[in-house]
Amino acid sequence: MDAEQRLDPRRRELHPERVVVGDEVFIRNDVQAKQLGCSERSVDRGDKHGAPFLFIGGIKYRPEKRYAAFIMSRIQVRRPPSKRSQKKTQKRT
Repeated sequence: MDAEQRLDPRRRELHPERVVVGDEVFIRNDVQAKQLGCSERSVDRGDKHGAPFLFIGGIKYRPEKRYAAFIMSRIQVRRPPSKRSQKKTQKRT
């Protein structure tokens, strides 16, 4: 018996971190999460809002430029509270 356990060939760590297709660079999902400084689950939360991704060999990859554009489009801007004008109340006669 082997002292070391053999790695499963389907593990994502055995797949490349970056894949180039045409002029687009695809980054493996776990690597993308590490670059953003959050968990993979947090990155996956954007999928239901239209985050671009592609499965290659059963592993999720994200297009580098298009995913960055998606993240930038999700920035929220809140309006400052409007100042109410102080109206003088007039008596009705």
